[in-house]
Amino acid sequence: MNASLPALRLSSFALRFVMIVSVAMAILSLLLWFEGDFDREFHPAHNPLRDNPAIVALLATFTRFGMSAICLLLLVSIAASHRFPALRPDRPVLLVVLFTFSAATLTGELLKELLGRVRPITELAGQLKAEGRYGSPSFPSGHAAKCRALAQLFVLIVSSFSAIVRLVKVSLILVASLVCDSRIVLGAHSLSDVLAGAALTLACVPVAVAAANGIYDRGKVTPEKLSTVVKRLTVVLLALAICLPLL
Repeated sequence: MNASLPALRLSSFALRFVMIVSVAMAILSLLLWFEGDFDREFHPAHNPLRDNPAIVALLATFTRFGMSAICLLLLVSIAASHRFPALRPDRPVLLVVLFTFSAATLTGELLKELLGRVRPITELAGQLKAEGRYGSPSFPSGHAAKCRALAQLFVLIVSSFSAIVRLVKVSLILVASLVCDSRIVLGAHSLSDVLAGAALTLACVPVAVAAANGIYDRGKVTPEKLSTVVKRLTVVLLALAICLPLL
């Protein structure tokens, strides 16, 4: 009888962190939205950045290609796990990453349609030095939810302390943060939208971990079959890296 993979675990600290930060960010985002003044004043304060074409171009690049860059960083970690055996026990985390991404994307799109918040570039027309058209509502930020779903699970769960993993983690945090900032500067989202997107992703983490463990606990994915699963997840990440800039 083939052994199943060991269950993925969030440390007690990580679980408390996820729960507390998720609730706190969700409450803060709603308070900022309903209070309104801070959200509205926060945007015009970024107009000096919008006056710089180089900054706008750079942030537009992160908006379009940032999530693809995160996928490529995850692919680097997969490639490194083939070379360095110490990284291989963390490969099951990739399934949790994709589950979180899927849950955050679907839930975020549903909330957008239910809440129907107008985009800042429309609500504050004439006050923002920004251009663009967006066909979907604003709250929560889909970019914030998706990029953090792809990035933060790797940061939270992967336990290896090798130099390459530390470098990947720092890079993931940096790129995800710049994607979130770009949405505010470009007028696509308010600060409350971005906070709500991040809160949504954190709320999906325990569910995604439980879903992945449900698959691993059935014994259908054995340590011997993990390499095949990782190859399939690699294809999914590569497809996301190619397709996300087109959406």
